[in-house]
Amino acid sequence: MFEMLQKLGRRDRIALAAAAVAVGLFIVLNFGVLPLLETLGASPEGLQRREVELRRDQRMLAEAELEKTRLSAARERLQGFEAGLLESSTPSLANAEWQRLVGQLADSKGIEPSSLESLRIQDLGKGYSLVTGRVQFRCRLDELVDFLVGLADFPKLLSVTSLTVTGPQGDPQGRLNVQLTIGAATRTVKQPRDEAAAVH
Repeated sequence: MFEMLQKLGRRDRIALAAAAVAVGLFIVLNFGVLPLLETLGASPEGLQRREVELRRDQRMLAEAELEKTRLSAARERLQGFEAGLLESSTPSLANAEWQRLVGQLADSKGIEPSSLESLRIQDLGKGYSLVTGRVQFRCRLDELVDFLVGLADFPKLLSVTSLTVTGPQGDPQGRLNVQLTIGAATRTVKQPRDEAAAVH
């Protein structure tokens, strides 16, 4: 490279040196002096405005992260809730599932229902429905309490909407006549007319 420089004429070497100095000055000015002058020449009002904007942007980012966390927690709560819904997609299947679940619970508590009757499916809005039915049986008071505790702890969302208890006289075992209306949450199921419309 030095040989190439020696071959250049005096005028060319001076021009090349001037170009190198110009490039060096440009870099120093562009990346050193000008940013420094810009910072020094900024007004206090301008700096204050930038600081306010920076704090606002930081607050917005923090709020966005907080909203993401809240949304994630809400999704988890919804998934937990929906795990307790009935799984059937039609009214007849939902009623049959209700009867099976209530019957299983009664059997696990040593209670034999005298009647398991589906009543209605009520639309709750927002894509959910309530399957309601009535169960009747005879049991002792401690068995009834055990049944109600089991109902509250059941994996599916079952709730008592009405309870009637009568005590027949002269029963040596002290059994009660119990009638319960029990609701079970489900996703909105297709009504028969909806199913017929979907077929045609």
